[in-house]
Amino acid sequence: MSEIDRKAVEAAVRASLAELLQAQERAEAVPKAFEGDLMSQRARCDDGTCRPRSMPHVPVFDKSELAQLKAATPARLAQGRTGTRYLTGVYVGLRAEHAIALDAVHGEVPDDLPQKLGCISLRTRCKSRDEYLLHPDAGRRLDDESAKRLTAEGTRGADVQIICGDGLAAWALIENGPALLPALTNALTAARFKLGKPLFVKFARVGVQDEIGVALQSKCTVILVGERPGLGTGDSLSIYTAFNPRMGQDNAEKDCISNIRPLGLKPAEAARECTQLLQRTFAAGGGGVKLTQSGT
Repeated sequence: MSEIDRKAVEAAVRASLAELLQAQERAEAVPKAFEGDLMSQRARCDDGTCRPRSMPHVPVFDKSELAQLKAATPARLAQGRTGTRYLTGVYVGLRAEHAIALDAVHGEVPDDLPQKLGCISLRTRCKSRDEYLLHPDAGRRLDDESAKRLTAEGTRGADVQIICGDGLAAWALIENGPALLPALTNALTAARFKLGKPLFVKFARVGVQDEIGVALQSKCTVILVGERPGLGTGDSLSIYTAFNPRMGQDNAEKDCISNIRPLGLKPAEAARECTQLLQRTFAAGGGGVKLTQSGT
């Protein structure tokens, strides 16, 4: 190593050591300052005027940007805390939103809803809401009476068979169904799809569309069904499409449009998106993975 190189290395080592020593001195100064603060606090307490130490809160975020972020989503962001607990207002809000989710799961549609929607009324093999929640498979098959009614009154050989189901959030269908069903019907009709008479299925799981599609020999089934609710989201509806339906059709062959509600995808937008999805599905000869692989 040359004399110049040695001097450069020595200078670099000295600079590094000096920086380390300064960092150590700063670290040692913190507990000393804290100890001094405690001593002065004890002194203040001795005269009966003791007050809790006030530690200024230094925000580590831009409040304006945080406000914009919170306004862009219904998700709970930057809720704050007191110690290790939620703030009282936040805790009460969480309990209220949990109650909304419970009401959605256990709620049922009014008996006159199918007639108002202009649907043939059917039901699955579930005898009650509790059975529906405990035995999912029973919600994927029609009971005997409904199967006979479907055969007698349903439309055979339609391009698209629309089904309305209560699913895991009946409130979602009650709130969004009256707007979504006619919007979807009009959009599909304008796109020259032949539609079957709409159906309503009580205690419906998504898989009930398989049996209906097979029974009616539909080219494609579309089920509007209440989503599994999250906190405060008991009004969210989904659309599931299944091309060339068959019993036990794999979900990989189906497509889903979710979060249809006032705070999410509006019914008119969902109807337009579903129509475009079905146009691509029919062109590709299949949905789900096949549609993705086709690049249509």
